[in-house]
Amino acid sequence: MKKILLLGFLFAASLVVAAPNCKSPIAQGSLAYREGNFEKAIELWQTCVEQGFQSADLYYNLGNAYFRDGRVGFAILYYESALRLNPANEDYLHNLKFAQGLTKDKVEENGLEENPILSAFFKAHHALSLETQLHIILAIVWIILLLSILRVLSANPRTKSILTGSVFPLALILGIIGFSAGYKIYVMETFHKGVVTVKSADVMSGPEDSYQTLNALSEGTIFEVMGVREGWVQIRLGEKVNGFVKTTEVGIVK
Repeated sequence: MKKILLLGFLFAASLVVAAPNCKSPIAQGSLAYREGNFEKAIELWQTCVEQGFQSADLYYNLGNAYFRDGRVGFAILYYESALRLNPANEDYLHNLKFAQGLTKDKVEENGLEENPILSAFFKAHHALSLETQLHIILAIVWIILLLSILRVLSANPRTKSILTGSVFPLALILGIIGFSAGYKIYVMETFHKGVVTVKSADVMSGPEDSYQTLNALSEGTIFEVMGVREGWVQIRLGEKVNGFVKTTEVGIVK
């Protein structure tokens, strides 16, 4: 609990620089958070979200504010949103797991991260954020281009050989980082999570109230989003739960 309470608004200064339109809401929200007015902080920070501003720190701090305000479902939603943008952040993951420990519905983990080899690959894959990887890719491309130009211009065979040898390891690194970044983009575009944000959400067999109620999910339960239609979200949770929930009762991880 103490760690969650202490990691409240460490991002404010950087976001003020990165998002001029959100300067006032972020500063006022940070002040409200420090004063214990979490509902006000949420209201102010949500204005940035509604403007389309995306930031892992913003989502993380919204998660903290919702948690302190007693709304665990929304807290988990925004912790997940923060991790979607920055999967390697240990603080985000710590707070998410803490909040999940307070939920009622438990879903068995697939155990992939328990395997030491797969766990190592997972950590390496998420060691850098997608934004950082894209910057590195761009830098390597420019370096390879520069080395190639120097090789063409050089008249010294030894220099040509050294320049050629320098390109190969850079190309290998480029391929590895490019594959990791590409997979992250693929996952972000094709796989979406949702979170129950109300105390209990009924899972229906179809996208209308007249359909049969299959199950009920408690606040904070995370599920896979299969599709969205007017007023309803088609969900899947493990092998047992597959149906529709109202959009007003859940949130989709951004």
